[in-house]
Amino acid sequence: MKLGTSVRFLFPGSERTDALYAAMQADLPPGAFTERPLGPLGPANQATQLEAIANAAADAGLWGMLVGDNHAIPAIYANCFQPVPSIARLSTMTADLLIGAVVLAPFYNPLLLAEQIGTLAAFTDASQMWVFAVGGNGRTFERTGIPMSERGRRTSQIMDVVGRLLAGETVTASGPGWDLDEASIAPLPATRPYLVVGGAADAVLRRGARLGDGWLTAQNSTDDELATQLDYYSQQCASHDKIPFPVLRRDILVTETDQEALDIVQPILDVGYRGVTIERLLVGSPDTILERLAAYDAAGFNHVMVRHVTGDTDTIVRSIQLLGERVIPTISAWPERDLPTRPTLESP
Repeated sequence: MKLGTSVRFLFPGSERTDALYAAMQADLPPGAFTERPLGPLGPANQATQLEAIANAAADAGLWGMLVGDNHAIPAIYANCFQPVPSIARLSTMTADLLIGAVVLAPFYNPLLLAEQIGTLAAFTDASQMWVFAVGGNGRTFERTGIPMSERGRRTSQIMDVVGRLLAGETVTASGPGWDLDEASIAPLPATRPYLVVGGAADAVLRRGARLGDGWLTAQNSTDDELATQLDYYSQQCASHDKIPFPVLRRDILVTETDQEALDIVQPILDVGYRGVTIERLLVGSPDTILERLAAYDAAGFNHVMVRHVTGDTDTIVRSIQLLGERVIPTISAWPERDLPTRPTLESP
C-alpha cells in the first residue's frame, strides 16, 4: 500500500471565519455540508504551514501530495490557495513524491490547464496526478456565471481534451467558452500524468473508466458506499479493458494514543466537519491506523490520500512523522496492485 497526503486549501480569512462557518452550517439543509477553513491566520503563516507539511511528507517517505481547488471565496471568510502555483512551490520540497491537484474542471480552459501541467513537469521528475472534479458549491457557479447543470458535460469535455494535449496530440475541439483549432502544447511532460476523476456519483465512475486512469473517492463516503462504488467502478473499467486504479480519500490524525487523537478531533467534529462522524475518519494511534488501513487494503484500496483534520501545524507535522516511523514501514511491505500504463513521449 502507498500512502500520500492532500493538504488543506481553505484557510481562515479573518477572526470572523468560525462565526461565519457556524451561520452557514445552520442554513444548510439536512445532510449538506460546507468546507470549514482551518489553520493559522494570515497568508504568510498559511503558506508556511503548507511548506512545513511538504517537508514533513518528504521526510516521512509518503507516496505523494495533492493540493485542492476552490474559487470566488469571500476574503472575510477564507483564503483559498490556488492549486497550480501551490503545487509548483511545494514540489521544490517534496523530492520525488507524486504531485498534483484536485481541480474543479468546469472552471478551466483545457489548453491553459494542459500547458500549466506540461510546464510543471519541466521543473521536476516526479510523477503527477490531476484529479478532475465537477464541483458542488452552487454559490461558486453563480459567482462565475457557469450553469451548474453543465458541470458534468464540461468536465468530460475538458478531461478528454487535456488528456489528448498531454499525450502530444494536435487537437481541434469546442466546448462552453473555448474553441481550439489545431492546438498543441509545449513543453510536453516526458510521461503523461495520471488523469483521475474525483467524486462518488455513478456518472463520475463511468467518466473515470472511460476517460481517465483512476478514481479518487469522496472523503465523506461511508465504508458501505465505498464498497458499492468500487464494485461499480471496477465493472466500468472492465468494459473499457482498463486496469482499475482506485485511490481512497480519508481525513486523518495520528497521535501516540487513541485517546489523545480523540481529544483533539472531537471538539472539531462538535462544531462541524464536512458533515462526517468519527467512523469516516482515520483517527488514533499508529496501531489503530494500521488496522483501518489493512481493512481498506483488503477491500481493494491499495493507494490512499489523507488530509489532516486539525489546523495546528505542529500536530499535523507530528502526525506525519508517526506515519513515517510506525505506519509506512508496515504498509510498504503489503503487495502492490498493477497500475494503468501511461504513454512516454519523445522530445521533438
